Amino acid sequence: MGGYVERRLPTLGLLISAGCSCLFVAIAVGVLTGGPLARFDRWVADVLHAHASGASGLTETVHVVGATGSMVALALVSVAVAVALLAQRRWPALVAWLVAVLGGEALNLLLKDLFARPRPRFERPLVVETSYSFPSGQAMESLVVYGMLAYFAVLILSGSGKRVAVAVGAAVLVVLIGFGRMYLGAHYLSDVVGGFVAGGAWLGAVIAGWEARRSRDSEGRGGQASPR
Repeated sequence: MGGYVERRLPTLGLLISAGCSCLFVAIAVGVLTGGPLARFDRWVADVLHAHASGASGLTETVHVVGATGSMVALALVSVAVAVALLAQRRWPALVAWLVAVLGGEALNLLLKDLFARPRPRFERPLVVETSYSFPSGQAMESLVVYGMLAYFAVLILSGSGKRVAVAVGAAVLVVLIGFGRMYLGAHYLSDVVGGFVAGGAWLGAVIAGWEARRSRDSEGRGGQASPR
């Protein structure tokens, strides 16, 4: 990355975190008060469920894609990255990874218990979930895990084309995972969007802190930044 961009990354991370936090508050207010947002959520959920119930091929595809955002898959990715960083003795990066992943999971559980929103209900559900609905855990954790992984990859890769491809690929995957949770009737639209913005707020804060540390290390080494 260019030096100017790198110097601005901590500020950019904080701005993203602040913006996502404001969006989350706005969505949370709508969830708590009901009204238009609740009616729109129900309408979207009914339309998607009706389509999913009659489109077995697409529904199976959504199940397959959604598996990449399951808690098992996210746990496997998280452990694999942690082991790789541990083997390479990249201690600061390992700490940042664990803070992002474990902190994001803890925050999601806290928010779910705080809002205690029931899941969408249908006569013939395609999936059965027992936890609370808002914000979507898979949407939030997918954004944090794959977003942080893409960020690390961008730091390592050379060439803007590869970096853009990684960022776009991660974004598309996360969006598809979130859509799948709505399509299968596991979450309302606001649950998924709320998970995305909550994850964005947390990820932005973690990256801001990480970049601030890298900037200090870079100044100490005379301007040579390191992804460690």
